[in-house]
Amino acid sequence: PRSSSWSMTIAEVHEPTGGAWGGTYVDDEVKKMIEGIVGEEVTKQLTMDDWLEVLRIHIENAKKGLNGESEKVILQLSNTFVDSVRGSGGDMETLCKSTAGVSYRKKNARLIVDAAVFAKCFGRPLDSIASHINDLLRRKANIQCVLV
Repeated sequence: PRSSSWSMTIAEVHEPTGGAWGGTYVDDEVKKMIEGIVGEEVTKQLTMDDWLEVLRIHIENAKKGLNGESEKVILQLSNTFVDSVRGSGGDMETLCKSTAGVSYRKKNARLIVDAAVFAKCFGRPLDSIASHINDLLRRKANIQCVLV
């Protein structure tokens, strides 16, 4: 039994905040990872629609499928993406071989990334969330529970 002074109410102790975390921030880190593989000159050729296709469909599925048991993350690349690499004189297989933890399956135009390499894209956003919550907790005393 709880004491009579305990209540089941939730009090807002700080206004909602936003910042450099969440899905969009992870997407930015994934874009940087892909840019590191194929090069900035290739990624600059891609239109917003090209990125949206890769991010909205394929990377979202990969983020949802990442769990402690996953060994690989598979990113389906659009034909436009692969054509941009070819057009710049690059070869996806060669580029991926020079990047640790990344390979390329030509048959289906799939980028295969070790889960540990892909998980690094979550590092900075998670660090930002932890830092922000620590900052809020330092400013407010007597907090027993945090809802995120």
